[in-house]
Amino acid sequence: MVYEETIKRSILDAVEKELNKITSRDLEKKIKGQFPVRRQDFQSALKSLVEERKLAYTYKYGRSFIEKSFSRPVKVGHQVILSPPGLHVELEGSEIEVIIQQGISFGGGDHPTTRLSIQGIEHVMRVLRISDIFPDTMILDIGTGSGVLGLAALKLGISQAIGTDNDPCAIAEARENARINSLLNRFRVTDQPAEEINMSFDLISANLRYPTLSRLSTYMAGHVRNKGAIVISGIRENEASELKRIFAGFNFDCIWEKSEKDWNALALTKSYQNS
Repeated sequence: MVYEETIKRSILDAVEKELNKITSRDLEKKIKGQFPVRRQDFQSALKSLVEERKLAYTYKYGRSFIEKSFSRPVKVGHQVILSPPGLHVELEGSEIEVIIQQGISFGGGDHPTTRLSIQGIEHVMRVLRISDIFPDTMILDIGTGSGVLGLAALKLGISQAIGTDNDPCAIAEARENARINSLLNRFRVTDQPAEEINMSFDLISANLRYPTLSRLSTYMAGHVRNKGAIVISGIRENEASELKRIFAGFNFDCIWEKSEKDWNALALTKSYQNS
């Protein structure tokens, strides 16, 4: 039993750290490179992890891969647990549940940038205490996808959310996820481009690629209230320093940074509030 648990822990750790999709054959080679393991023992441990819904087979380009499963509740930050609809989740302490149905939109928790974004939002909510300072707080989630970031922020204490996306499928799915979480009256999802929304926000989140984040930097910096924050992800590690430089030009400091599988996320606030 101890031997099987050792194999299972090694498999989970290898999948968690893998930068790219990995086949079961390549995963087996990786585990065998760490310590001697019989093929039938590896396959038995892998089968057990799939049955426990900790791992799942995914299919792309005619090949099957082993990836982390999100068909069960998964804790992606200090507080946020993402779960599919219809499951009972026992929450402890300050934990919150965000229900996300699997769809075609980005943002189900299975990508590092989503997890990093949620962790960045958790950090600024905890450190800056945004919801404690102002009675009516607002987040703008640019490129909202499934709506997961806006929904997480609402459950962490933000009063109202606006999610923007140019994909009709994403808009429909984000609205449905808001309904499932009983937050439809607090989460407005729109196809209006962010640059056309002339409002001030306590928090802006954007899980997008570097060129788009760079283009939107002026807008984001100009539409965050004093003592608010910007959380951005979708950044490769070699792009983070340039984005920090760009936002420093708008008098923003980076107060949090984290990486996972060559992806980075940043949390930024206006520098004078830290002086």
